[in-house]
Amino acid sequence: MLADQKIPYWVLYPGLLAFIINIVVFFQPYETKLAIDQSLWFKSYLIAGIVYSFCIGTWNLVLVNKHQEMVRDHFSRTQLRELRWVRLFLIFSFVAYIVYFPLYYLLPENIYSKLFVLIIDYVTIYWIFFFGLIQRNVLSILSENGYYSLQKKETKQTTIKPQNENLAALFTKIDEHLKSSESYVKSELTIVDVAKDLQIHTKQISAAINKIQNQNFNSYINQFRIEKAIDLLKSQDINLSIEGIGYEVGFHSKSAFYAAFKKITGTTPSKFKEKSAA
Repeated sequence: MLADQKIPYWVLYPGLLAFIINIVVFFQPYETKLAIDQSLWFKSYLIAGIVYSFCIGTWNLVLVNKHQEMVRDHFSRTQLRELRWVRLFLIFSFVAYIVYFPLYYLLPENIYSKLFVLIIDYVTIYWIFFFGLIQRNVLSILSENGYYSLQKKETKQTTIKPQNENLAALFTKIDEHLKSSESYVKSELTIVDVAKDLQIHTKQISAAINKIQNQNFNSYINQFRIEKAIDLLKSQDINLSIEGIGYEVGFHSKSAFYAAFKKITGTTPSKFKEKSAA
């Protein structure tokens, strides 16, 4: 969601510098390495690296949180797009650093502290590898929906900021369009699709939903889906399974359907169906 921002390559410079220092130290004689390891400048160098890692981690956590908010404001399907695994990875890294830091200085020769560091390294490598494979197709999905290309065109246009008194009328127009078209049943529906249908800027649609309904786009669309799901669950003429109903109203998975249904109604679809049939 922040792909159009300038890439801050400067964050790589400290890593390149550290790589050069480590290479130089690596080719030193063993006695020199021991002296370097005990030197004040090397300890300061390690502390500076840890502090820098914390700063970069905190900055990335802020970016991920901002990204998640934007995803919920633009997509009806948010699975994988929110980068929740990145957020958990950053928090895990913070905790690992906090545990590792005292171990390094209090128990430098302890085999268990070294084993802990190795385990953390392996977990980190496989974590990124595993979720990186899962994540690889998400960007292409966004591109196929035309989100980035349309957003780029929109930024060139003059954005008309809707006045507060016009937001209610705009929201009514959005609400009526979704009810009549039932476009919310599309699992890949985005705010860009709604903007195209209504010929309204995405920022205006987002502002209307946020201000009038006090919801993001994802929650707003899910509300329509759950209302339709409730009608289908109550109907005696529908032979769909509960999972089938979830797909029918626009959810991409059973878990997403159950989570949204319970969030809005306070119960699960299966329990709701049992009560309706009783």
